[in-house]
Amino acid sequence: MASRLLLIRHADTGPANRERLVGSTDISASPAGLDAVGRLAAVLERFSPESWYCSPMLRARQTAERLGPGPRPPDGMILDERLREIDFGSWEMRRLADILSSSDPDLITSWSAYESFVFPGGEAVSAFGRRVADIFSLVREAEGREICLVTHGGVIRTMICQALGLPANHYLLFDIRPATLTVLDLYSEGGVLSGLNL
Repeated sequence: MASRLLLIRHADTGPANRERLVGSTDISASPAGLDAVGRLAAVLERFSPESWYCSPMLRARQTAERLGPGPRPPDGMILDERLREIDFGSWEMRRLADILSSSDPDLITSWSAYESFVFPGGEAVSAFGRRVADIFSLVREAEGREICLVTHGGVIRTMICQALGLPANHYLLFDIRPATLTVLDLYSEGGVLSGLNL
């Protein structure tokens, strides 16, 4: 019997942050971003998650709090550190174009090897991957049920790659938009991406 993961990306943090690497910086969702959560609440009415987990980061918690009417996080929603976004270290809050133009070319080349890359002063991609892989333990505990996770784009992309058996460096193939739902159905043989940016 399949288990279903409902993966919600947090609301948009505003135009000034759209081209920046926002990972461990605990910024809030924008007012306009939170207004968009109402549309997501309507999409969630088709589902019946039994358990809710949320990244402890402010933008994710704000998103979870705005869900409703319909299925919404219970008072007992669990904040789970594993759902945090990756820590970009000294690249945090910088524009990717600026990083590419100002960083050591050897560092940029090593980034293309993705799985062995460590963000300067930040998290190793391999450690992030292990942290995200550990989230699947929630699914093993809730076999045959729906679980909802309110989290971040990097976590969702990585979970998709892991569930589908794709290499970690394929994570950028998936454009996970703010305040949207991604659905992963998980079977013993592997995962099925059943919905993206709903």
